[in-house]
Amino acid sequence: MKVFSAIAVLMVVPVHPDAAHAAYSAVAPQDTIPRVGEYRVFTGSGDLASLDAVVTAMAGKEVVFIGESHDDLTGHHVELELLSRAFAAYGAEGSTARPVTLSLEMFERDVQYVVNEYLQDQITEDQFRKSGRPWPEYETDYRPMIEFAKEQGLAVVAANAPRRYANRVTRLGREALLDLSPQAQASLPPLPYGMPSSLYREQFRMAMVEAMQEMRDRCPMPPAMARAMNPDSAPATMPMRSHAMESDPLNAQALWDASMAYSISQHLMHKPDALVLHMVGSFHVEQGTGTPEHLARYRPGTSTMIVVIRPVEDFDSFDPERDGKNEDFVILP
Repeated sequence: MKVFSAIAVLMVVPVHPDAAHAAYSAVAPQDTIPRVGEYRVFTGSGDLASLDAVVTAMAGKEVVFIGESHDDLTGHHVELELLSRAFAAYGAEGSTARPVTLSLEMFERDVQYVVNEYLQDQITEDQFRKSGRPWPEYETDYRPMIEFAKEQGLAVVAANAPRRYANRVTRLGREALLDLSPQAQASLPPLPYGMPSSLYREQFRMAMVEAMQEMRDRCPMPPAMARAMNPDSAPATMPMRSHAMESDPLNAQALWDASMAYSISQHLMHKPDALVLHMVGSFHVEQGTGTPEHLARYRPGTSTMIVVIRPVEDFDSFDPERDGKNEDFVILP
């Protein structure tokens, strides 16, 4: 994802060393506490902000989408900070307390009961890990949030579609879901799920082009092989077409968006006063497309906010071209 020019004077927001260490130490073995770095917080228009400003802006919102980069340790720390601060601000006991809910792309809908069993101390953590299919790097990336939710009695929504069904869409198209059993379809949003918007399609197309270019740059073909495949071609590179281009990854991506949105809408049906913090890959929420669009279909009028954590090489300033994507807040680690 490209980026953006400067807006001078910025405040470096360091990770609060004591608070961060304490939060991770409470839930992670000592040798798995990640090293986190500095970050800067901006409003979507590029003004300097803070995590406290992000939490204050959550007032009156029903869903806060927090877009991450999955391999960003500082971003995972920021997610935990936002969850814990939101609970302190809105979930503490009192006349204005609201149930704060953690919603995760990283767990699939068909293991919701496993997540609930663990939160209620009905199964051990080892059993939870074996049956819940947590993502790789769960120990440092998502365990701190799950353990915080468990300690504070927060609901956790396993929001995503089972990966095996997204794979089916990629291979066979969205109509292939209609052949699944009622039991299988129960872990999906109502079928047929919504189509991706034109803006989302363009975002996806550009992301695919960039990914293909990066793959070609990293994996050049031997010159002899390239000439054999296309004697008139320019310097040897991977061919542009691939299985991904010939399959249906866009509708598989839309299935994930629809599933997460539907999961959130169903939770709010049962807890209409909840404040849901949904942790998700940033592509699913950037520019308000993807999951937010599907949520608007399932639950029109839902009050939402978008926070994107976008790791960059140079985070000394907000770059409108890179960072100005109409989110409410942008955090640059």
